[in-house]
This record gives sequence, structure tokens and C-alpha cells, in this order.
Amino acid sequence: MKPYIFTLLLIVAACFNVAAQQNQQPDGCSITDGCLTYKLNGATQHDADTYILSYTLTVNCTTPLEYIAFQLPEGSEADEPSSYFASQNAFTVEDGKKGNSTKIVTSYNAIQFTAKNQTNISNGASYTFEYPISVTDYNTLNSIQVQAKVAGAAPSNVSLNHKVCAPLNSQPQMPECRIDLGSAVFGFTGATDNNNGTTTVGFMVQNNLPENVTTIAIEVPGAPANVTVETDNNGGVYHATYKYKTTYTNGILNFDAQNANGFANGAVDVFELTLPTSSYFANPSFTLSLQAGQTTVATGFNTETCEDQVITPLPVELLSFEGKATQSGIELDWETASESNNQGFDVERSLDGKTFNKIGFVEGAGTTNISHDYTFKDYVQRTGIYYYRLRQVDFDGTATISKTVPVKVSSKLSGGRFAVYPNPVTGNVVTISVGGTGADINGGVLQIVDMSGKVMHARQVVAGSREVEVALPELRLPKGMYVVNLLQGTAKQTQKLIVQ
Repeated sequence: MKPYIFTLLLIVAACFNVAAQQNQQPDGCSITDGCLTYKLNGATQHDADTYILSYTLTVNCTTPLEYIAFQLPEGSEADEPSSYFASQNAFTVEDGKKGNSTKIVTSYNAIQFTAKNQTNISNGASYTFEYPISVTDYNTLNSIQVQAKVAGAAPSNVSLNHKVCAPLNSQPQMPECRIDLGSAVFGFTGATDNNNGTTTVGFMVQNNLPENVTTIAIEVPGAPANVTVETDNNGGVYHATYKYKTTYTNGILNFDAQNANGFANGAVDVFELTLPTSSYFANPSFTLSLQAGQTTVATGFNTETCEDQVITPLPVELLSFEGKATQSGIELDWETASESNNQGFDVERSLDGKTFNKIGFVEGAGTTNISHDYTFKDYVQRTGIYYYRLRQVDFDGTATISKTVPVKVSSKLSGGRFAVYPNPVTGNVVTISVGGTGADINGGVLQIVDMSGKVMHARQVVAGSREVEVALPELRLPKGMYVVNLLQGTAKQTQKLIVQ
């Protein structure tokens, strides 16, 4: 089967407000240290990914200013090359260097403005310094250190909170289609058909917790095991609000924060992923989660039912839903963290991922805040991929569809035939499949017989049983070969069992 290719993109909302007027600035945006007064005026938008930071320095000394330096993230430069400052007549600009340079004196990476010989800023004179900074670098810094020096004096050092004194545009508004869980809000920004067989799906995530985000995860619905993830933002420098390393494991796209300082207390970021259009329409249900500190917030998100409306969390909080192939069939397991008015789950199966049919029902726990584990066995025989989903049903008839889980069957299963597995058995339990043999209807007698004909174990098979598990330690069977018999009246079926 040709693997699907999911292209993972990170976009940044680019709607920002103009910096606050000077008389509206909070405390701490103007600092006096000795005879120097530093003022962070604000940030103005230069282009989609760049802002201009503006500072005013007032020198109240009789001696002139020698230099002023503004901190940048390690390894970064101002967002424009040094040629951007070529027209600067009063200062020489050194961009993105540390104190090991002969022309820059700070211990941290910085952009430094060094006064030229004819420049004399002193005796109460002021000068405004500006430089461009990318959104990524802006968010990387928790605050900006500034160092300045006048002739004959020691360097002056202050720290200014640029996120308070020079805020970028106000954050984008959450879309109408959203799930508000208090600690976090997840919003669906829309799905765009790219007219090339793929659809791009966007989500907005707001973290209301005081801790910075450590991981954002998006579980792709129905993603096969051999998905290939392609992304150009695996830890590299790119224009984004926050920096992540993107990984893919078992159908889950993880954004692990490399630098998400400030992604807290209501901050927002936007994520996109591109997947085959056929896969999206087959199951537009996603699972999104946010981890910040020790807290994880997760929710299911059906984009099809949330095109133009606010939706609420599901009445059942589904922690996991998994499927695996065993020798007798496919085993489905799921766990709930809490349930509200839950009558139960219709188990639905599809052979193409599009058309689903009900194959069973599992009773729910009603209303509870205690986690519950559920299991369901589907006795299938043919190879291929089977698709499963849960239709959670309330007592009032309201239903919610879960994500789709694909299970690949590589080899022919017993499908309910009389079978013994694992065989040879090296563990403590052997499973005997009796479904489809008549025992699942009429019952029978199960025997384990050694090679001399001695019956080592016998038990009644209850009518309706599909499988019987036998705990070997209780039987104390020596290693060797045995015969397993299923007796139903005069009919007898036999399988060999090897105990190692």
C-alpha cells in the first residue's frame, strides 16, 4: 500500500495591534540608572514576520555616550542585514555578536550602536534607537537586556520587558467553532481543499494555564501505521510565534516545544496539517491535546459538525481507543476518564473507512467520574485493513462518533475456528478459541490430555462462549506435547498444544 504523506505546517497569526502610546505604557518601561534613562517606546510592524523595536536613551551626564547594545537570542541577528543600517551617520552598528569581538563589549549576543567621533549625546540630550526583530526572536527572549556606557564611567545594565512594554498585535480571536475546556481552548479554523488531492486543516490552541506549553499533539484520524511525516520546521529557525520540534509516532503529530516562552496565560498559536482529501472526508474527527507543566488537556474534535457553531466537550471523555489483531480476531480496547448519561457504545466496522455498520454494543457506566476500561472482540478471518469506531449513545438518544481506528490483519486468523494460541506456549495463559464451532451455541467439554491419554484438565464450556483462557500454572503441566479436545455430544475436535 502506498503510504499517505502528511505535510505538517505551523503558521502564525499575524494580526497585531499598534504599540501602546507612550502615555499608556505600564510601569517599568522607563528605567533610570545613574545618569542614563532608558525607555522602550514600543513595536511597529515592518512586515508579516518582523517588527521594529524603538528605544529612547537620555544621557543626563556631561560626558557623551560611547555605545548602547540590545540583547538578541543566541546565534541571531537583527532581522535585516547590517546594510540596513548603512545610512546610520551617528553610530557604527555591529549586529549579532558577543564580547569576544573587538567591537562589541556585552557578554550576551547583541546588536550594538557605537558612537562615531562626531557624535555627542550628553547634557540631557536624547536619541532614539531602532532595529528590526523577527517574531520568533521576539518570543524567544523573556526580556531584553540593554547595556550602555558613557565616557569615563562603568557600563550601565538594565532589563526591559518587551512583551509588556512593546506588545505585538493582540492575539487572534478564537473561531466560533471551538471547544472551551477552561484550562485550554481548541478552535477549528477551517479546512481548505488544495485541488491536488489534499486538504489543509487548521486548528488554533489557546493555553490558559500559567505554565508554558511543552507539547501540542494532533492525532490524525485513521492514519495507517506506515504514515510518512514531512515538515520543514523540525527545530530549525522559521517564522513562527513559538519554536517546536515536530515528530510523528503511531498516528500522532507532536509539536515538542524547543522555545515556547510566553505560550501561557491565554497565549495562542495556530497549527495546520495537510492530508489526503479522501482521508479527511472519510473521518474528520481529530484528537487534540495540550501539555503544560504537569497538566494535560485533551479533547476529541469533529470538524464536520463544527463548521459554524460552538461545540461542547463530549459527554464521555475518551482517554484511549485502540485495536489489535490476535489469532482469533481483532480486539478493541478503550478507556474513559469520566462519563455523563452514557448508555453505551455501538461498535461500528468498515472495510473501506467510509461506510460503517454496527457489529455490537457494549453497555456504558451511566454517569461516573471514575475511569472505566472496555473491550470488544470482532471475530474476523480475512486479511486486510478493518476500520472501527465507537458510536457513544446517551440515554436520551444523543450520539457522538469517536475517531476511527484502523487495524491491519496480515495473516489469516482463526475467525472463531477451534484454535489454540499461543502455540507453543511459553507464558502462563493459553487461549482456546471455540467460537464458530458450535460450542458458542451449545457449549461443550474442553479437555487437555497428555500423550499417554491421561486427562490433565477438563472444564465445561458455557454456551455462548467464544474463547476460553486456561491458566497453566494451576495445572502444573510438565513441558511437552498435549492434545486439546472439544467434545460436543458425539462430535470431537482436536488441536495439539506444546508447552515449553
